[in-house]
Amino acid sequence: MANRVLSNAVSSKRPLGVTVRGLFYLIEGSIAIFCGVSLVIITQYMATYMNRFSERHEISILFQILDSDLSHVLIILFIIAGVAGIIIGVGLLKRKKWAWRITIIQTLLSVAAGLIYFTHLNTSDPTSKLLGTSSELIIGIVVICYFYQPRVRAYFNGLSKA
Repeated sequence: MANRVLSNAVSSKRPLGVTVRGLFYLIEGSIAIFCGVSLVIITQYMATYMNRFSERHEISILFQILDSDLSHVLIILFIIAGVAGIIIGVGLLKRKKWAWRITIIQTLLSVAAGLIYFTHLNTSDPTSKLLGTSSELIIGIVVICYFYQPRVRAYFNGLSKA
């Protein structure tokens, strides 16, 4: 009985890794929203300032890209990803089981994308490809292993609620 009470008291405290991952989601979401809003502002004011430089070909191409439907899609994707990141981060910090599941799924997808990138894309600098992909894979595997630890799973399963 004493072990159960002690176990419940220990698992009711949020694990540090959950806090860190939740904060990273909040930061990533905020950055994505900032990028989306910045892209909106840039595309709104681009036409005004680009008329001065219309004779420069590379600026004209940049304006065409920013004024295209692609920029509108990017804006929407940035904002959706940002809002989703903030929601997931808050869910992790508030001990929501769905946030644990989404974190696992998102991390598995990230690891899979890293493996696909590593095996299929050719780059002129294989060292940077190896370092970038390896670090992404290692971080993903660490996150998955951490979130599957018994005390972390118990925290999200609500086993600490007496």
